[in-house]
Amino acid sequence: MTQDDRELQEVMNQLSLLEPGPGDVPKPASRALAEVQRQIHAPRSTPLHTFWRSFFANSNRRMATAVALLTLVFAFALSFPSVRAAASDFLGLFRVQKFAAIAISPQQLAVLSRIAEEGLMPGEIEVLSEPGATHSVASLQDAAQAAAMDRVRTPSLLGDADTVFVMDGGQARLTLDLEGVREILTMAGADPSLLPDSLDGTQVDVVVYAGIELDWDDGTWLVQMPSPLVTYPEDLNYVMLGEALLQALGMSPDEAARLAQQVDWTSTLLLPIPQSTANFNEVNINGSSGLALSSLDDDYGAVIWQQDGILYLLSGQGSVNELIRLANSVR
Repeated sequence: MTQDDRELQEVMNQLSLLEPGPGDVPKPASRALAEVQRQIHAPRSTPLHTFWRSFFANSNRRMATAVALLTLVFAFALSFPSVRAAASDFLGLFRVQKFAAIAISPQQLAVLSRIAEEGLMPGEIEVLSEPGATHSVASLQDAAQAAAMDRVRTPSLLGDADTVFVMDGGQARLTLDLEGVREILTMAGADPSLLPDSLDGTQVDVVVYAGIELDWDDGTWLVQMPSPLVTYPEDLNYVMLGEALLQALGMSPDEAARLAQQVDWTSTLLLPIPQSTANFNEVNINGSSGLALSSLDDDYGAVIWQQDGILYLLSGQGSVNELIRLANSVR
């Protein structure tokens, strides 16, 4: 065999690898159509769906980051107004009223990520009512009825949404394990002694209500839902626990102690924002306190605010100033 013959044979051997096999036989048209239809009608993983799932992570599942874990333990347990529900129950009832943000350094974020990789949990999470799958509806009226809301608010500066989604609510209970929470704080560089012994076994109940998501083809979407309801023992020292949270997010003990006294923990939800992810600033939306977040290149942003007991999250591409303008037109 000549050199040319050998080279030709080598090429043919390589091409033979591309020859279709039994698994490459085209599917019958009816089967292919059925698969496409299943994908079209399957529950869609929307931003709202992801938001819901972050509230109700399976107790055996490692949380993606310790930031989410700490937010679950502290922000939702401590950042709402404390009100006596019933004299016999001695419970606090709270809902978010305004927002604040704290920047997390890449170094502290790495620490928190390592904590998450350890699989540490703040206690036992019991899902009492699994949140439902996101599903599309035909109209805003159908969405309002399905979500038990009086009506759906939309930005007057945008046309009708191209798609409307609704997702049922859910309920979960967190029973705090003091030893586990203290271990998390220690690994995060916070003072575990800030947590009193009485915190062990404390139960925090979270009820998340049905929400509505409006999507536009340009990538803009608006989520709205009643503020989640959280109940907890009324005698919790939320200022001290807020100080522990601030330390865990990277603040020095002195800074955390000072800010913990300044923050109105009875009405403020603290959101941890990685420095390497976004910029943020406080904004006023229709007379209510809110937060605007923008990507470092200002190509993508979000605005979150609360008004009349409803939480709103508006997000999309482009300047955050344009999103603020849209948010102010939500009626």
